[in-house]
Amino acid sequence: MEGSIFRKKASSSQKPRVDRFVPPRSSIEGVRQRWSLVKTWDVGADQNNWHSKYVHQRKFATHMEGAFGLSHPGTARDRGLAEDEVDSIQPWPCRPRKRSYLTSADSVLDLPTYRFALFPELLDWNSDDVLVAALGHKYYKWSWSRQGLVDSGYTQNPVYCCKFDPRGELLALGTAYCQVEVHHHGMTKRLAVSSCACARLVDDQCLITALDWSPTGNSFVTGCSHGMVCCFDRATSLVTRHRRACAGCVLRARISPDARYVAVSQVAAQFVLVMTWPQLVPYFSLEPNGWTVMTLNWHPWRSALLGVGAMSQTDHARVALWDVPPIREVHEAVVSPGRYHVDSMLFSPRSGELVLSLWNSERDAATDLAKGSRIVVLSSPDSIVDQWGEGRYYLDRVRTMVFSPDGTKLATATTEEDLIIWNFLPEDKKQKGYFKRRFCDLPVHFDETSFGISKR
Repeated sequence: MEGSIFRKKASSSQKPRVDRFVPPRSSIEGVRQRWSLVKTWDVGADQNNWHSKYVHQRKFATHMEGAFGLSHPGTARDRGLAEDEVDSIQPWPCRPRKRSYLTSADSVLDLPTYRFALFPELLDWNSDDVLVAALGHKYYKWSWSRQGLVDSGYTQNPVYCCKFDPRGELLALGTAYCQVEVHHHGMTKRLAVSSCACARLVDDQCLITALDWSPTGNSFVTGCSHGMVCCFDRATSLVTRHRRACAGCVLRARISPDARYVAVSQVAAQFVLVMTWPQLVPYFSLEPNGWTVMTLNWHPWRSALLGVGAMSQTDHARVALWDVPPIREVHEAVVSPGRYHVDSMLFSPRSGELVLSLWNSERDAATDLAKGSRIVVLSSPDSIVDQWGEGRYYLDRVRTMVFSPDGTKLATATTEEDLIIWNFLPEDKKQKGYFKRRFCDLPVHFDETSFGISKR
């Protein structure tokens, strides 16, 4: 595995039969089968087809409705709003793109043994433009500027999740046997090893399955396979708070941009628990209409706007947005017309757009191949501004996604052990040092004024 990690893959080695991204015409028999590659979904009266032809038609219809002051008759009635208020509704803040930018950056790297990973969050991108991938007992660093492997490090136990701190100085790794390791990024050296609260409260050993740093970089949160959530201090790497958040394994743990709340979801559960940070006091339990929660994330431009990606009982991908506080649902919508599973969800830190990774396991009748995965960029639940996967097969299931520090690149890890880097937005040299609002400054100031120190 040493020689193959982050090795660039040739297109011929992706799939032995044809190229993995665009099948050649010689591999398709007949015009009808060629058309089936482009027409990926049937157009129905009540379906929101994502093919570019229908996307353009909807954009033109929306433009004409706005020009003549019209709106869809069912939209206002469904939301309980007046007709003139519908156009002003924006579920989340964003600056949608005017054209399509999502393309492959010609970087398809190898991630050996990633397909066997039990939990997907083994990839991260720090402020020094270095990608880290944790595989087994080792983690590897790949530099985007140098286009090569720059370093690697070891852990005592197999790694199940990893995350860089906001300053890019430390790397936290959640491993087996209740242990959390903190490594120095520059020296690639282990600084501290700490244990989950399960080590002294539960007889059985746990796995650290979820991890996230506070926006301040002063602390981080972990979730384990026994449902225990712990708050660790950056300086001492010791547990300062802990709470049993759920009965099963923790799937996601995310701290809000204002460092006041932490959202926790369980594997195959139908709720999201929101707790105060860093006290870990239960604040509210979100139950999105009986859906199975698959992923969650906070919007970077709001202090506490939580996005939840879930699966309905009919296997449709759905997205719900919640304001915390006050506890109120901002929006709820189906984002896939077919039976798609939502695997990963991110808000772009630069444009505010919502990026979804959707997987369709159904087989195509013409080719007997899985319909594959799609990466979709949304400015609203019914507005697709960019996508990849239209008319293309062999985009394998994307399990996790991370953005580059400047937000112009997107790295995805697939079940076929591929690390694909995408062009998400055009590089703008004038905006490389753009100002990023810190919502956590005010809570930290109140802590320091009241207690003389902040542990957020």
